[in-house]
Amino acid sequence: MTNPTSKRSIDRVDHKARLHHRARRICIRATLIAASLLLAACGVNAQPVIVTQPPSATWTPSATVTATLVTAVLPTETPPPTRPASTRTPGPPAAFPLVPTIPPAPETLTATAAPTHLAAAIRYFTTDSEFVTPGENVTLFWSVDGVDRARIYRVEEEGERLFRWDVMGEGQITVATRATDRDAARFLLTAQIGQVEIEQLLLIPLRCVDFWFFDPPPDACAAAPAELTTQAEQTFERGRMVWVAALDRIYVVFEDGARPGWAMYPDEFNEGDPERDESLAPPPGLEQPIRGFGLVWRSNPRVRERLGWAASPEVAFEGMMQADSAEPSLATLYLRLRDGGILALDAQTNEWDVLVAAGTPEA
Repeated sequence: MTNPTSKRSIDRVDHKARLHHRARRICIRATLIAASLLLAACGVNAQPVIVTQPPSATWTPSATVTATLVTAVLPTETPPPTRPASTRTPGPPAAFPLVPTIPPAPETLTATAAPTHLAAAIRYFTTDSEFVTPGENVTLFWSVDGVDRARIYRVEEEGERLFRWDVMGEGQITVATRATDRDAARFLLTAQIGQVEIEQLLLIPLRCVDFWFFDPPPDACAAAPAELTTQAEQTFERGRMVWVAALDRIYVVFEDGARPGWAMYPDEFNEGDPERDESLAPPPGLEQPIRGFGLVWRSNPRVRERLGWAASPEVAFEGMMQADSAEPSLATLYLRLRDGGILALDAQTNEWDVLVAAGTPEA
């Protein structure tokens, strides 16, 4: 008779084996199904299937979070080597900086508004006449921007303003030159802008109406016809004296190279005055000047020093004079000398020259 306990144990073993066998079959079937799916996915146009792990349970942080401070340890930098102290004895400081310095930036300048009068300007002041004969009429044309009124003056050679015309800011006017004008007719245009006056000078060349008494003539016109006059001349060691009766003047010409080159004195000798100083004894071959020349020579030590003693007697002759301006302080006076040369005395520069006139032999 079979033991029931043993039978139950055998049945239990068989049941467990069957279960194990069934599970194995299920596993094999699942493996075959997965393999077939994998082979189907490996076709020509199939995309790879990526099998992902199922997500794990979401982690929920606890209510209390403890922060942990992590201190980063950086690598220690190697210090640069220390330069050994110099044992050289320093010399004197350099005369200029060894390291170039950058100069400071220039001061910023603030632009200042230009005065309002600079807006006014003379556009033109002219004439349509190239040359004018003294005494003829001339037409003046002008235009001034920025003003309604202007003035035109006739001016002398030295700049003195004479006759005045009050005119508009633009226009033309016909005026007469003077018969006594020489070299150029001078007109001045002015405009008043507040306290400032702007101006422009116009010079109109004049034809020469008087001929010079010598040739070749100077560039400027003669101020008047040549004039005959009695003259006297005396030479000295370093210059000469020339007396001009028409002017009653004595001209002293220095030939020592110093300045001024010449000087003028009035002839103050009167008949009955001493002609000479008997106490003065000239060296051999020289003499003391007399009368008007002697008075200038004795009264001015500087003249006596520069000229020296007279080298020849005083000689009178028929001379001639002419100037390029009626104003003596601006004129060059031309005097004919005893040998035919022309003495030119420039009043503006105090220089002199001797011109050789045509037909006069050079010295």
